[in-house]
Amino acid sequence: YRGTTNVLPFHPAILLFLKRARLDPIRYFNGIKVDRQLVTALAERWGKDTHCFNFREGEVTITLKDVAILTHLPIDDKPVCASDHPPEDHDGMPGWVHFIHSVLGVKVPVKGSVDATDRLPPMRKHQVSITWLTKYFRDRYETHPLTEESPEDEKERYARVYLIGMIGGVFFSKKSSNLLSCGWLRIILGSWEEMGEFSWASACLAYIYHNLCNASLKSVREVGGTMFIVQFWAWEHMPWIAPVQRPDRDRPIDHPLRGEAYGTRWLGHTTCDNLAQHKLVEYRRRF
Repeated sequence: YRGTTNVLPFHPAILLFLKRARLDPIRYFNGIKVDRQLVTALAERWGKDTHCFNFREGEVTITLKDVAILTHLPIDDKPVCASDHPPEDHDGMPGWVHFIHSVLGVKVPVKGSVDATDRLPPMRKHQVSITWLTKYFRDRYETHPLTEESPEDEKERYARVYLIGMIGGVFFSKKSSNLLSCGWLRIILGSWEEMGEFSWASACLAYIYHNLCNASLKSVREVGGTMFIVQFWAWEHMPWIAPVQRPDRDRPIDHPLRGEAYGTRWLGHTTCDNLAQHKLVEYRRRF
């Protein structure tokens, strides 16, 4: 499992936009350290035909209710899906390049363009580099920081780039955590209200199943997706492998209530004194 740093820092000025999209809980789930040994042991127990973990005690699986409680993401409304078929070219720019430029105000270099100085350009067929986009805007906001008094269109632009990093690099990441399918851009760069009509928890669960099925194959050595949700689920259902939590006083002041996103109770300061044997062989023995 690979995490990502390809996300702009969360800024309170964009919270209103995230709430309009019903994605405000995701702001607490970046930078989570995942126990690779635990994920590996769980993937070895995953049955790709039954979508269940095959433990000695029987079969058990992650449910939509689990994801909804842990993340507080919506489970109702429409499925998350979008076509990566490119829009029509415009003003000499390829369809996706023009689409990104019209919303974010940045022209993403493509292969063969005079701007593409890297060996691998930021725009590759139907994928865009999250690393390039995040670095471009991080450098921009270092010079002109976002504030509560910034224009609304600047706050909105920041929120969209933040979501590109969180969705493409954290919640629906590929193994590299770098490339985002342009189909996602139709959603992230679209209407905030339409974005809020999707069942994000259902999409997370489906993506977890997809990645666990791939990881269960002997030929696969890495896994993408929201493995931190799998880790939180394992800690909740198998407390004997969970880290010991310190008192609430060690948590950030702006930490949400458990009723909002129950998985946030595992964030912040924990101690692993009871997990001296964070070894794959030990997990295999217990499972």
